[in-house]
Amino acid sequence: MFLDFQDDGAAVPRSTDICLVGAGVMGLAVASQVMASSSRRLLLIEEGGLEDTPEASSVPAEMSSGDLASGVAESRARGFGGSSRRWGGQALPFTPLDLEDRACTGLRGGWPISWAELQPYYRVADRFLGLSALPFDSDLWHCPWLRSAFGEQSGLALSVSKYSPHAYLARVHQSRIGRSSQADCLLHARVAWIEAAAEPGAAHRIRIRNRSGREATLEARVVVVLCAGGIENARILLSSQRHGNLQLGDGADGVGRHYQDHLGFFAAQLEPADWPAFRHLFASFIPGNQKYVPKLQLSQQRQREQGLLNVTGNLDVQENDDSPRNAARRLYNSLRRRRPGSLSLRSALHDLGRLLAAAPESAGLLRSHLLERRIGLPRRARFFLMANAESEPLADSRILLSDRRDGFGLERPIVHWRVSEGSFRALQVYGRELQSSLEGSGIARVRLSPYLTDPAADWRQRA
Repeated sequence: MFLDFQDDGAAVPRSTDICLVGAGVMGLAVASQVMASSSRRLLLIEEGGLEDTPEASSVPAEMSSGDLASGVAESRARGFGGSSRRWGGQALPFTPLDLEDRACTGLRGGWPISWAELQPYYRVADRFLGLSALPFDSDLWHCPWLRSAFGEQSGLALSVSKYSPHAYLARVHQSRIGRSSQADCLLHARVAWIEAAAEPGAAHRIRIRNRSGREATLEARVVVVLCAGGIENARILLSSQRHGNLQLGDGADGVGRHYQDHLGFFAAQLEPADWPAFRHLFASFIPGNQKYVPKLQLSQQRQREQGLLNVTGNLDVQENDDSPRNAARRLYNSLRRRRPGSLSLRSALHDLGRLLAAAPESAGLLRSHLLERRIGLPRRARFFLMANAESEPLADSRILLSDRRDGFGLERPIVHWRVSEGSFRALQVYGRELQSSLEGSGIARVRLSPYLTDPAADWRQRA
């Protein structure tokens, strides 16, 4: 059931078996798995509520220092469902190379978990998100010349990302948690710190607080699982250490270090030279009830040969808000009610009129959708290649605590994000491979970002 810590008269469970901090994507994934395989009592602690409005869901921008300002506040959200309120549902797994021993990451021996060890958990995650069993490297294009132009032997490799058909997790899991006699979700409560059990068999203690200053201490008899995201998890651990719980962490100032974020970069503007080929390469696939987005990834062979960090890119389509495709998207999402607050009648009629006024273009988009099972690309749009580069896990890239307080009276985190020239070098190689592949095959003309080609330009300004 749902309990509201903001309500002073509401009862608060003082103990549970398993405490999950955060009722977002990870918290709901763990809760779903535990409820399916165990009878243990669960308590989810969520700092937000059930209401999903911009004011209720928004997370204040992080205090930033370092090389780049972190922009993750725009994709984070508080409330039941967490960042799935903002997340489009895209899923893209690690490659085997991502977790191996690579000199470019500075991690001797690689990450402490292997790609093979992850595979059983990926299958569980796929079921939770409703993803198909289609491999991410499947050939949906059925075009030999494309595969030869973008294969592992070349600089760029083709793959797809999958989108969950029910990315808005609150809508999927709210009724289940609300009716459950096994799991409770405590809303409008933020974890101040955790006191780990001092001896085997003892309970872990969790201190919580609301915006009015109300506090309570809860106990978890079995385990506390931090599911609040990379920034918030680090804040809780660092705050716990400040309150004397030094056993939380590695005892060597390692908590909050090696922070990594998505390093997004507009690598190039693309001008289609062969429209049918361009469209066939980049248009998203929609077989069944799932969307697959084409990705161009720096091939694992090229990464190994040149000791490069990973880079993956996809087409970014920029068009007017009043375009037929955007009008169709708004109408579709309104009919599906995939987010709270559907279009007003006036807006819906305006979008319908826009589709009718652009009947030939609208018909082409509809034909692509219904007959080819592809999301059509508008010819009059502007096309860019958005690249996401792996950031090196640097020890001095970290989360810190400031002396400033948030709305709960707790120390605000500082994101001290550092990026290395290794990311820039990988982006430069990616840009050259992109230009060589697309122009060499006659698909598109590639205008690389001057921040990748001009030695005097500071690439970090555009990341």
